[in-house]
Amino acid sequence: MRRNARVLLMVATCVIPSACITGFKQPLGSVEEAFIEPKLLGHWACSSAEEPTPSVLDIMDFDGKQYYIESSDGKGDPTRLRALGHRIEDVAFLSALELGKKDDEWVFLAYAQSDADHLSLRVVDATPFEDILDDAPSVKQRLAEQMRDPEVVVSLLSCTRVRPPG
Repeated sequence: MRRNARVLLMVATCVIPSACITGFKQPLGSVEEAFIEPKLLGHWACSSAEEPTPSVLDIMDFDGKQYYIESSDGKGDPTRLRALGHRIEDVAFLSALELGKKDDEWVFLAYAQSDADHLSLRVVDATPFEDILDDAPSVKQRLAEQMRDPEVVVSLLSCTRVRPPG
């Protein structure tokens, strides 16, 4: 289960372990351009085909422009992330960075909500971008061209909102 928490991190972009590019050097946009989507905020139970036991994902508004996210499987310390919301065309993305890590590698997560209680997260594989990882505008342009490719933007987690009892 700890795997689901970590999968939101840099390792999530490793589709081919021997050729693993762990993450992007910069987010998809600046903090000033970022947005908070209120319907994304909350407590989510997330699972995948490989890991059907749900992990917990808490998404909070940090400062009106950035998200604070905690991911936990109930074993050990939670993973803490900073995330920025940006759109490329009609697709919403989170650029996520693990807090407290020495490397500054970002993971890009495409997200969509089919309704208020269901969230899907797909991770962007960094491998097709390895030649331009340091060039944010080029990364964004290539992602716009390839974001419909299921080998570039890979299904990751399916989440259901957890509502407080009562």
